[in-house]
Amino acid sequence: MSISQIEASLDLAADLDQCRAGFGALLARADLPASAASEIRRRHAEPHRAYHDAAHVGLLWLRHLLHGGDPGDRDFALAILFHDAVYDPRAKDNEAQSAALLAAMVPGDTAWAQQAILATGDHMAYAGADCRVLRLLDLDLSPLAERPAAFARNAAFLRREYAAVPEPVWRAGRRRVLEGFAAAPAIFRTRLGAAYEVPARENLAAEITSLAAAA
Repeated sequence: MSISQIEASLDLAADLDQCRAGFGALLARADLPASAASEIRRRHAEPHRAYHDAAHVGLLWLRHLLHGGDPGDRDFALAILFHDAVYDPRAKDNEAQSAALLAAMVPGDTAWAQQAILATGDHMAYAGADCRVLRLLDLDLSPLAERPAAFARNAAFLRREYAAVPEPVWRAGRRRVLEGFAAAPAIFRTRLGAAYEVPARENLAAEITSLAAAA
């Protein structure tokens, strides 16, 4: 993976309009019935979403393509598109609900995409060997490796989604999540780790230190 490719990938996150355009390309590849396409657009534009929105899934699709992913892989496109289709920060079953929504809205065999979506419920717990599932998990975690300004923006977006949570509780929960990633032997388990592992660990260390100081 070249330095220029890594730089181009990180550049994507700085341009949210480009990421939203990626959502449009992803939606086209998913080839949904008109009613399903309208519903998935509506869901990704829900007002309580700041991070888990159209720009997020659009970015994942653009990175999939940039890193040599198959542009014709409809199942993979469906997994990206639907993995946050149901999103309630207070819920514990968003992934299960998202997979069920995919099954209900999209005709045909969507079993692989449903299983891939379920795996995003706990990225580090996935113990399977399906390289496409692992790629989805790595892409979904790639924002941990953004340049510091984009990483901070994403943290602010996530905080907005959890606006109802008191600040001390938010800081403790955020620190716990980040420390879980930092404790993993490897955050990324495909070749994408060559691009994202080191900057992700730098971002994690910096924010964990900041959160610890504020505690």
